[in-house]
Amino acid sequence: MYLRKICSTIIISSCLIGQTFKHDVSGGYYGREGNTDYQYYNFAWSTTAYGDINFGGMVLKDSELLFALDKNNSTWQGQPYENDQSLLFKFDLWANGKISPFLIAETSYDEALGIKDRTNFGVGAKYRLIGDMLSISAAFLSESEETAGKNAIQLYADFGDSLGVTAYKNNSDLKPTSYSRVSIRPKLKLPLGENFYYESEYYYKPAGDDVLTNWKNSFSIKTAAEWLNIEIKYNIKTDSRPAPKIFMAYDPRYYTPGQNITFTNPGKGAVSFDRDMEQSKADGFGEYYIKDYKANDNTITIGINITF
Repeated sequence: MYLRKICSTIIISSCLIGQTFKHDVSGGYYGREGNTDYQYYNFAWSTTAYGDINFGGMVLKDSELLFALDKNNSTWQGQPYENDQSLLFKFDLWANGKISPFLIAETSYDEALGIKDRTNFGVGAKYRLIGDMLSISAAFLSESEETAGKNAIQLYADFGDSLGVTAYKNNSDLKPTSYSRVSIRPKLKLPLGENFYYESEYYYKPAGDDVLTNWKNSFSIKTAAEWLNIEIKYNIKTDSRPAPKIFMAYDPRYYTPGQNITFTNPGKGAVSFDRDMEQSKADGFGEYYIKDYKANDNTITIGINITF
């Protein structure tokens, strides 16, 4: 898969030799040591070509081509804690027109949310409601998703008065799933005086009863150097059907049919779950009691943005 992505990038780049690109680089860092040891890094890079784009001898009028990478990484007590990344390709035809059709492809992963790989391809169009200030986009996406299963299975035994973990296992039965998704995105670009700029975009992505939302906000402060801005980003993600985090089952080595201590009657120690065995099986995850990742995830970062 990675070889195919690299080859595609090389082919596209070779067709665009001589095109002028605008680059944006931003990053942030947070660190704390002593009683705690937490290190957080954020890096984002994007490159955009505007105007008439020469693509393999063909001129595409008033177009916009975007490559973007966003990466977050952190450690807690010296151990990996967060690790997520998104890579985006987007091409808009007639980018400054009232209606602009576009192609989009994105691949991402997020270990903190249990997403091992999420890839989508699609087509859509943008409609400008108020010039460059307010627009709305809609796209139809073909999506593939694979959830993480490392050490995800926990086996339990009846300890007489409570359930206790006896073993951890990898869930090798998790396979990628494919489905169609719709993406609707209003976007606001709002200058606030000479040196302040606010941008907000809200993604609403339903696929049946599986609904993803992503509200991205950025606030930029211009400095005396034209190429340098201070940037504050606030991001709110929700997932109506979050990925399974823990797959819980009875350890067959110690399981006795009809035992008193069970997941529905755990004794002294409460063992919570979000899906019982019937729901887990209906969702295609096998016969487990499942605890999901949380549906909401918020992130705020403060850093610098460099344009060249």
